[in-house]
Amino acid sequence: MSNSKIQIPNPVHCSLFTVHPFPMLRGRAGSALIIVLLIVAILTGLVVEFAYEVYIETSALSNWQNAQKASLLSKSGQTLSVNYIKNLAGRSYTSMSDTDLPDEIIPEQLRNEEQGALKIKIIDEDSKFNINGIIYPNGLTNENALASLKKLFEYLNINPSLALSIADWMDPDAEPRLSNSEYNAKNLYLWSIDELKLISGMDHKTFELIKPFITVYGSGLININTAEAPVLTALHENMTEALAKKILDYRESSPFENKGQIVKVSGMEGVGIQMQNLITVKSSDFRVVASASVNKIIRDIESVINTSGSIEYWREQ
Repeated sequence: MSNSKIQIPNPVHCSLFTVHPFPMLRGRAGSALIIVLLIVAILTGLVVEFAYEVYIETSALSNWQNAQKASLLSKSGQTLSVNYIKNLAGRSYTSMSDTDLPDEIIPEQLRNEEQGALKIKIIDEDSKFNINGIIYPNGLTNENALASLKKLFEYLNINPSLALSIADWMDPDAEPRLSNSEYNAKNLYLWSIDELKLISGMDHKTFELIKPFITVYGSGLININTAEAPVLTALHENMTEALAKKILDYRESSPFENKGQIVKVSGMEGVGIQMQNLITVKSSDFRVVASASVNKIIRDIESVINTSGSIEYWREQ
């Protein structure tokens, strides 16, 4: 037997392609590489997905914690406001209409930007027209109050007949003042001015126009120290915008300490006496909006509080 060695042939070349001696081995190596790359890609995807889920859950937990802190901060603001408003009961008159609670009332730790920020706005509800006042408790119509509501709408360039639809929404009878104005009527007092949106003819634009000047809280008397021109003008048939402007100018330098002083305003000598049963100088109900922010997470609590400390309305968002 010959001792000659087995020679592995060199690749055979031709002008079109190269022939390798072990094509099967080369194919297996390529498949293995593809499988490894697929496994690496899958593992990478799983790692990325896991990291994303951890990030989302961590962010959600952080946001929840910030939301809880903001909510507690807002509630603290409401508590501060209750105490502040209760102190107003001892004053002879109220001249605060729409104001932010003074910084000295809010403790430093509640307005620290690093821990959170708290702002409190207090709005006098007795500076507004109580829309429930157009219907007496016995179900009859308060014609004077209804006339005032019509005049308020006229001042705001709103169709005054809308006041009739509101009256039909609240009065207990089924007799319509306008066509279909008793359709689906509540036949009860409003619990919130937001209910006005349910009344036919009350579109969003109209509601936003009247919203600053109406309420469902308070005694029904208008505080002449805090009411704005549209409400003052609507108080009486003989009231004009010019007289309302004189009241605003007078109280700016000298707030009314009692309602009898209104006759001291030039031009109000006669109508001022006629308005005595419609006005007051001391408010009893205030709307409080406490807004807290913690790391850009905001929580607002809105309430209506009277000077006895009772909460008549509460909404958190």
